[in-house]
Amino acid sequence: MRTRALLAVATVLDAAAATLAAAGIGSRHRLCCALSGGIDSAALLDVLDTLRQRFGYVLEAAHIHHGLNPAADAWQGFCAEFCHRRGIPLHVFKVEVSRDHPGGLEEAARIARHAALSRVGCDWLVLGHHRDDQAETVLFRLLRGAGVRGAAAMVVIEPADAPGRSGRLRPLLEIGREEILAYAQEKNFGWIDDASNADLRFTRNDLRHRILPAIETRFPAARLTLARAATHFREAAELLDELAQADAVTCETSGGGEGGQRVFSRTSLLGLSPARLANLLRWELRRLGLKPPSAARLAEAIRQLRTASGPLHLPLGDFACHSRRGRVWLVPEHASSAVPEMSDG
Repeated sequence: MRTRALLAVATVLDAAAATLAAAGIGSRHRLCCALSGGIDSAALLDVLDTLRQRFGYVLEAAHIHHGLNPAADAWQGFCAEFCHRRGIPLHVFKVEVSRDHPGGLEEAARIARHAALSRVGCDWLVLGHHRDDQAETVLFRLLRGAGVRGAAAMVVIEPADAPGRSGRLRPLLEIGREEILAYAQEKNFGWIDDASNADLRFTRNDLRHRILPAIETRFPAARLTLARAATHFREAAELLDELAQADAVTCETSGGGEGGQRVFSRTSLLGLSPARLANLLRWELRRLGLKPPSAARLAEAIRQLRTASGPLHLPLGDFACHSRRGRVWLVPEHASSAVPEMSDG
């Protein structure tokens, strides 16, 4: 039993070290661990503390006080002491969670938590997601009808998507929950057990405690294979992005709009198959930092592009699709609809 525990410790440390090395982490970097006090984040902070002398990074932690549980103050106190014993600075963010969010309390808490963590000033925000979390995320998103990008779920190394923002690291993403438990028990550092994690009214808990165990009675390796499927979905998403980029070059008119805005030839766009055209538009929206519309709205935009004979203004949520004088471009819904100034070559 002790040999198994020591093997788990080595496995967890080796996996985390490999992630840090792959991300190029060194003495010039500031890492901040998201610390809830639960076993996963506590183990992650212990791992980062163990490895920081080897890599030389500056290590901090951030705790989100949701105020939803009567024990929230005690959890904050536990995290403060956990960090104090290791000489790690702790930043505490108290957030307000909407109780009438259309996505439910679970979704509202997630949004509030992510908003708070986005304010942390660091090079890399480090999160304690593991392989079982990945499997649950893939299943959850598939059941909600996600495409290949959504089903790709989480990645180990997620570079910052804009200057001044933090990248994200998930050093334990390929490690199972059982190995993390063995690590924590061997290191004997203590952690918080949140009773709400067993509440089946929350979708994630229901997946973890009821649905996935039922699936595993027929498919024992379901968590491992779901996590592996995320890798396949990610590869497919990357290929679709490469295809969209190539199509964008083919369909873009000479010149371009201001601020990197692309202007496409309507004739070239309509020469693409419906699937490639939808893929290109979704890719362009992500590039502009806009939220993609539902599949139904996007299909309607494509239908009107194919059938309309005059100018078009298609409001599609956060953005609008404009077409005029043989050109097509996308802008935020409240932006000017004027044809972007550009050279005709």
